[in-house]
Amino acid sequence: MFYWFMKYVVIGPVIKAIFRPWVVGRSNIPARGAAILASNHLSFADSIFLPLMIDRPMSFLAKSDYFT
Repeated sequence: MFYWFMKYVVIGPVIKAIFRPWVVGRSNIPARGAAILASNHLSFADSIFLPLMIDRPMSFLAKSDYFT
């Protein structure tokens, strides 16, 4: 609940208004089922903008060394 509140009410609208991010190929994302979304990571901000622009729950993979 906290995640959705922050995404749609607090942080999401502010970031969308300031940075105006866009998604190329949104029509290729299926409405149901699994999907792999890959960004080119020009910045750390990709991991912030991608969940804001896609209306589905997301999980991220990371190398275990980043968590030690």
